Amino acid sequence: MVRLIALTFLCVWSTLGLARTADHPLLSRPEGATVVAHQQVTHERFEIPVGLPGSQLNLEFPVKTVVGNLTRHAYQVRGTSSLALYQTYSSQLTEAGFEVLFSCERDQCGDLRQVRALGANIAIGENLLGSWRQPYYLAAAHDTDVGTVHVGLFIGGKDGESVVHQAVIDPAQESLKLIKVDTSYLREAPATQAEEPEISESERARDHPLVSRYPGSRIRERRHRDYETFAVPVSAESRINSGMNFERLDLTGELTQHYYELDGVSSLQVYENYRSALDAADFEIIFECKLAECGNSSQARTLGAQVSPTGNVYNYYRKPYYLVGKRRTLSGPAYVALFVGGYRDSTAIQQVVIETREAEVDLVAVNPDLLLQELEEAGRASIYGIQFDTNKATVTQESKPALDSVGKLLKEQSKLELYVVGHTDDTGPVEHNLQLSQDRARAVVQRLVNDYGIDAKRLHAAGAGPYSPTANNATDEGREQNRRVELVKRLVQ
Repeated sequence: MVRLIALTFLCVWSTLGLARTADHPLLSRPEGATVVAHQQVTHERFEIPVGLPGSQLNLEFPVKTVVGNLTRHAYQVRGTSSLALYQTYSSQLTEAGFEVLFSCERDQCGDLRQVRALGANIAIGENLLGSWRQPYYLAAAHDTDVGTVHVGLFIGGKDGESVVHQAVIDPAQESLKLIKVDTSYLREAPATQAEEPEISESERARDHPLVSRYPGSRIRERRHRDYETFAVPVSAESRINSGMNFERLDLTGELTQHYYELDGVSSLQVYENYRSALDAADFEIIFECKLAECGNSSQARTLGAQVSPTGNVYNYYRKPYYLVGKRRTLSGPAYVALFVGGYRDSTAIQQVVIETREAEVDLVAVNPDLLLQELEEAGRASIYGIQFDTNKATVTQESKPALDSVGKLLKEQSKLELYVVGHTDDTGPVEHNLQLSQDRARAVVQRLVNDYGIDAKRLHAAGAGPYSPTANNATDEGREQNRRVELVKRLVQ
């Protein structure tokens, strides 16, 4: 006989978390059964068939989609018929107060193709282990104080033995605070980095400073380039046709890619944590697809490969989620692209962070709020819209829009005090660059005082010369980025 454990035990198990026990606490294994396969995944989306297709040519079953902690088993039972097992499960679940959502016996479950498709919905890896003869199917549900428990069973026989494919989905409370986006990073090298308590310091040091890893995940591959062009897929063309072409956004800047893997957590939970963290950090989601929206298996695999540091997601293209987020900064937009996919009870994350270095001068000129946001979050902001004559401290006329923004901000924030810091590249004598950066900072302060009526006591000029680069001085692009004026928020004395 199949023994059912009381539902009160189930509620305790759900709150204590997933323990890798041999059986689910709700259902014991049939007498004499051995475990052939076992899977546990937290916060998974699962589709339970609750009916039959409309015709024999159709393999699309009506399903009930549930989200919760998923536990699946495949039991091999010798000397017991699939009928005896089915009747035992059915009677025990009914006595325990479960509502039968759908059931079928033998020929009622459809032709051979439909029977196999039905069982594949419950079996781990869609593998029926050859057990599709004498089929029986049952889907049932039971309401509890913490949510609804769902059970799906497919029982089939072969060569004097039976195999039970069992799925139990327990209600799970959603946790969307496992990923942190540290907005202080968005302005060049923050002094300190916030860390998740579940992630060690040595692990966090290998992540990107902007985005922490999901707790428990491990790095399979990491790739970093100081300056590179990268094409990010930002279209849903694959959903419309059978091609592999995606509209792409060509970005240039500092590129960091990670390939993470973790066990026992669904792609859905990982994705929703990343999504929640990016939302909280005011990222604009410029493209997103979920599950079938990302295309068929080949298209999803191709999509993930385009953002993977290895150029391949291997088996991790199932149950895919993908997004591209953008957040404006004064030095240029920061982009995050994520592809999350699953395989069996494991999940992989392909993560791309691109910090572009095109100063949004026009945005800065008309939006002092963005300048204030940078100062509040990072304590400093680089202004690339302030230009000087070559090798001189003369502020050019092209600098007026950027100066207008700084002047407006200082007038609106009457208590704000700033260090105005000049920076140069590393060409030429150091002493000359230090003096040039100091003179340029003083020139900016003078313009703010004379043209905008700012109290000189609120501004302090300083020159850092080449000592604090933001990019590689070996390239023209890097040297251009290093020639800048930086505003640093000053503590009010």
